[in-house]
Amino acid sequence: MIKFARLSPQRVAPPCVTRLATDADLPALRFVDALMRADRDRMHLIQSSIEKRLCWLAADNDEVLGFILLGDFLGQGFVPLLVVAAADRRRGIGRRLLSEAERQCTRPKLFVSCNRSNLPAQELFESCGFEASGQVANFDEGDDELFYFKRIDALRTSGEP
Repeated sequence: MIKFARLSPQRVAPPCVTRLATDADLPALRFVDALMRADRDRMHLIQSSIEKRLCWLAADNDEVLGFILLGDFLGQGFVPLLVVAAADRRRGIGRRLLSEAERQCTRPKLFVSCNRSNLPAQELFESCGFEASGQVANFDEGDDELFYFKRIDALRTSGEP
């Protein structure tokens, strides 16, 4: 008997736009980020970022696929949160949002972080040209926080996007 391998559909980035999030987008952001519904501090961070015009989202028509927050940490750019809807992961949305954060960052370096257990985020950061920068133990019990950075000032002077 011949067995055929099941072919999975190719995951292609949907046609989407990246734009600043507004207060009107908050319900859609809640839908994309389940943790936001349960964590008041996370909700406050996102609301505050929207007010400060530091939250960008990727959307396909009216459907929000993901969002990114841009902040400042020790005088450098920092992404405190990058969220992509579970159904839209590994389709280029995270890459698109990181690229937007790079364009919007006004500091010489942009830092991102994730837990050691989050291998997809580590792969995303490295594939986008971020370099490992260090780790913080005891942030989340038993799951170190890994930091990555990218020189943004070098990209601007070289003319890269």
